Amino acid sequence: MIKHLQKVGNSRGIVLDRPILELLHIGDNAAFEVTQEKNGLLLRPLSVSEAYRKVSLKHRKSLDKLAK
Repeated sequence: MIKHLQKVGNSRGIVLDRPILELLHIGDNAAFEVTQEKNGLLLRPLSVSEAYRKVSLKHRKSLDKLAK
């Protein structure tokens, strides 16, 4: 399958067709982790708890300062 970038505001995006989203059980408000791989990008759906865990680990010191 070949997809093309589409203009989305000042950015560019790729639209994923509904059959693909249904096949992968991806909902409308899904969060994704985007990582660079050797030959491209990897999109991996994240659960809300997993996304929170990643953000809290990355920004733990700042979050601790804000909590004081």
